[in-house]
Amino acid sequence: MEEKIFYNSMNNKLCGIIKSANNNKVVIMCHGIRSNKEECGSFSYLAKRLNEEGYSSFRFDFNGHGESSGNDLDFSISSAIIDLKNTIKMLKEKGYSEFILLGASFGASIVSMFPYQDYNCIKGIILWFGALNHNCIKIGNLFSDENKKIAEENGFYISKSINTGKEFKFGLELFNEVDEYKPYEYLKKLNLPKLFVHGKADSVVPYKISEEVSKMCNSSKLELIENGEHSFKNSKDALENAVDVTVKFVKEVLK
Repeated sequence: MEEKIFYNSMNNKLCGIIKSANNNKVVIMCHGIRSNKEECGSFSYLAKRLNEEGYSSFRFDFNGHGESSGNDLDFSISSAIIDLKNTIKMLKEKGYSEFILLGASFGASIVSMFPYQDYNCIKGIILWFGALNHNCIKIGNLFSDENKKIAEENGFYISKSINTGKEFKFGLELFNEVDEYKPYEYLKKLNLPKLFVHGKADSVVPYKISEEVSKMCNSSKLELIENGEHSFKNSKDALENAVDVTVKFVKEVLK
């Protein structure tokens, strides 16, 4: 059974979907920037497969995204981490006590930089096509120096989602965070089990990023998906393979 729920984070009302397997183990899915809790359908399919294996899942919209409230101009890495903290708090209140965090694309950056030292309830992390080195996404219509200059002049830079056509305003705070933070440095210090999953045909974030970062980390596994595009949206086989390795990892960690 799936249930849509709304809950508080800062001054925003976040929206998420819980798919319950009637136990205390849950996988929290964190989408990429300009995306939403479905992540082009890959999150809803993963939720279905996890449920079949007896695991609950929760996918939600960060502030300023999807059905959650908030101004996209105010979205930042810092605010997203607060959203994730409040998501865990809410799920704990519902009786969940063992967690795996899954981050996709920019959501993988957020998952990487979460303060795990304060959360012994988190047993592992999964990084799907992760933007783990922000230099790799400072190209095109995202966080280039040219776009940052526009944000400095106007207070924001307007970017359009390839998948939905929706326009997003990227604030200067977000540009500054992207320049300052290095997600891979956080991952190198983290002792939790880690799974890196990346499509070899990814045209947004090169799979070499996951390959390189996984080698820097202990307790890590790397799964490269043949013909997999960003979000695994181009191929049913690529999505199936990505979900297969993800479910296997969840079963190993949340026994």
